[in-house]
Amino acid sequence: MKLLFENWRQYLTEEDDISSPQFELAVNTLLKVTTGQDNATRDVVVVKHPDQTVKAYFKSSGVSGGGYKGEWIPFEGWATSERVPKDQTYTDGKQRWIDDINQTDRPYGYYALMAKTYWNQGGAKPPPGTIHADAAEWINTLDGLPDDQKPEVKHLDVPTGVENNINILGKVNKHLMRLGAIDRAAPVLNVKPSEGRRIQFGMDEKS
Repeated sequence: MKLLFENWRQYLTEEDDISSPQFELAVNTLLKVTTGQDNATRDVVVVKHPDQTVKAYFKSSGVSGGGYKGEWIPFEGWATSERVPKDQTYTDGKQRWIDDINQTDRPYGYYALMAKTYWNQGGAKPPPGTIHADAAEWINTLDGLPDDQKPEVKHLDVPTGVENNINILGKVNKHLMRLGAIDRAAPVLNVKPSEGRRIQFGMDEKS
């Protein structure tokens, strides 16, 4: 009987020692992305969740509105800000009508959008109780780490223009895709038959 209790005590101790999976950075880098189109800088990190899924998050600058300044928002890389009609590409769309009275000489690929995971699902911020909301809270704890444990800070400047979006943001998109951080089926990237879809720099040739 004594041996039985000792074995049981050992089993409980071993159970206590088993640590549950935790959030961690998939890449030990905090990327500061400055875009010329709005002269704003946004921090970007890539997180591996406890369930081993991976997602990229950016810290909202507040420039585009929405009331999310300072919040960590999950996103699916960079895409065209507008939906692109079927079979058209980044350089198309010049002289198109953007409403009943205005035209634009900017092609579809001129402006880049950070394709928010929860866009058109009640807002950009992840809903409470989701793994993305938990990850956003965890990312905030990185600020409290000693300097020698914080992620390496790197800077990326993206001047305005189609070619820069394709060449610079396209490379980042491909890296995120290799990490498994982009969900190509996310609602923000869905096709609307009457409008087309947002195409992702470096990953799509055309809509």
